[in-house]
Amino acid sequence: MTSIQNAFTQAQQLHAAGHFVEAAVHARAVLRLAPDHAVARHILGTALCASGQGEEGLGHIGAAMLLDPSQPVYAVNRAILLLSLGRRGDAAAAFHRALQLRPANSRLLDGLGSCLGDLGRNQQALVPFKHRLALEPGMAEAYRKLAIVAQRDGRLDEARRAYRRAWRLGGGDGLLVREALSLPVIPRSVAEIEESRSHCAEVLRQAREHGLRIADPMREIGVTSFFLSYHGLDDRALNSELAALYREACPSLLYTAAHCWEPARAEDRAGRRLRVGFISDYFHNHTIGMLNEGLIERLSRERFEVVLFLTPGPDDNLRRHLRMVADRAVDIPGDLDAARRIIAETRLDVLYYTDIGMSPFTYFLAFSRLAPLQCLTWGHPDTTGIPTLDCFLSCDAMEPEDGEAHYSERLIRLPGPTVRYRRPHLDEPRKTRIDFGLPAASRLYLCPQSLFKIHPDYDEALIAILRRDRDGILVFVDPRGQGAALVRRLAAKGPDVAGRIRLLPGLAAADFIALTADADVMLDPFHYSGGKTSLEALAFGTPVVTWPGAFMRGRHTLGFYKLMGLDDCVASDPADYVDRAVRLGTDPLLRAQVRQRILERCGVLFDDDTSIRAIERFFQETA
Repeated sequence: MTSIQNAFTQAQQLHAAGHFVEAAVHARAVLRLAPDHAVARHILGTALCASGQGEEGLGHIGAAMLLDPSQPVYAVNRAILLLSLGRRGDAAAAFHRALQLRPANSRLLDGLGSCLGDLGRNQQALVPFKHRLALEPGMAEAYRKLAIVAQRDGRLDEARRAYRRAWRLGGGDGLLVREALSLPVIPRSVAEIEESRSHCAEVLRQAREHGLRIADPMREIGVTSFFLSYHGLDDRALNSELAALYREACPSLLYTAAHCWEPARAEDRAGRRLRVGFISDYFHNHTIGMLNEGLIERLSRERFEVVLFLTPGPDDNLRRHLRMVADRAVDIPGDLDAARRIIAETRLDVLYYTDIGMSPFTYFLAFSRLAPLQCLTWGHPDTTGIPTLDCFLSCDAMEPEDGEAHYSERLIRLPGPTVRYRRPHLDEPRKTRIDFGLPAASRLYLCPQSLFKIHPDYDEALIAILRRDRDGILVFVDPRGQGAALVRRLAAKGPDVAGRIRLLPGLAAADFIALTADADVMLDPFHYSGGKTSLEALAFGTPVVTWPGAFMRGRHTLGFYKLMGLDDCVASDPADYVDRAVRLGTDPLLRAQVRQRILERCGVLFDDDTSIRAIERFFQETA
């Protein structure tokens, strides 16, 4: 007994002092002599987790729980450790178990709510957050978390009240901005869109009058106006107002690199390549990485030095390829101040943002002047309102005649698609609709875009297609578990066709392309067109029916067809959209003819250097 007690005492003391490797050694010594020692099991488990051996450690903590089920600390630590390992489903169950033993524990309620929210179970997540607020009604942070989950669940009024309450409790001025940006993810109606934009404008006005002060916009706000872009309306005024607020509230955003203060001298430029920096949060196996890979790889190295700025992200094959083809690849942290200084040290001539508005980090970074010429392109196809972004490089074929009026930046119209996209290929035999659990005899109308692109204006056309083609099914892809809200909206308007609306879960990249290739007709949403998805469908001849919107973001597919010299699938109005979709779906001969014409002409969209040469000319003439 003495040797067990000595080893146990040593294990406790070393664990308390943070010497986890040594603590584990002594805990194992105890367990060799007393395998049923629950406390030693728990010490060993937590020590292993702290030493990076999480899975083994969790096994020992689970064993301690079995040996002493009434001890709350074992259940609590297991839940917290599961969450730290990213195992949110298991963590949620563990938090439930721990709350049975400690039912009024704020940390456990907060952990359960966070897990459920991250899992997309937003209605369930509201329950522990509200329970926590009943225990601690003065906690600003709890109101902030409640607001985030309520917004995701479409409870905008509840979210706004919670953000306002958190702000009044001293949670920080950024919460007022978050209230302004509490926009619907899947809007219930056009009226909800209009109300949310009106509320956004009013709160931004209040915020500027209040004189907000924001020290760290990433921590205090951490979101963008992303969902404005899916409303089918002009965002220039709202995005400019938001940018003006940030310029006033957070002067640290207005950093200027030293070399940008100095006037350019001809002798400094003579005999050297222009230094062009590319930046995004998505330089990996993501739409943005794939769309920009060709430009980064093939920009002339005789005239340009390519510097790639990589934020923390997955180290996949695409990211490794981009590192290899760039002249320099520079890793930058997620800290704005450190990133600004690292980028400034490279003394860029041009900084090229592949997307602004999807990532809070690059959005806030763009307020700095880090190169004499700063431009962006249509990775997120909307204007920013940020004065330090000089030019928006766009595809002329996608832009409406009055496109210049939609941008705070100077619009640069380029020939070609503006991207050099590799033509996709599929291994044979390909998967077909049967492999995805879809009926072979039905005609497949596929709308595989992110569900927040499905505007309420689009609903009647989708329902009309299903009513006209009784053998048709409408298929969406729902990787984020958001589809139930959309199906409810469609079912309320077309209950007679609701049974022929299907949701597929997230698909692997090759499976996604195979599904688009097998569709009878692909449906391009109103107001926000497909980009990469349309390219992939057209590569296999799938007809994509489109009705061009008023803004470039609703005209990507139109642009591709204009470059191809085809208009078979381009509708003049919503009624014509339905007609064209149903004719293509129900007439196999017409569909085969259109497929053949697409296959004959779509080569202009892929592996094309036209846009690269145009971007090179723009850089040389402007930088």
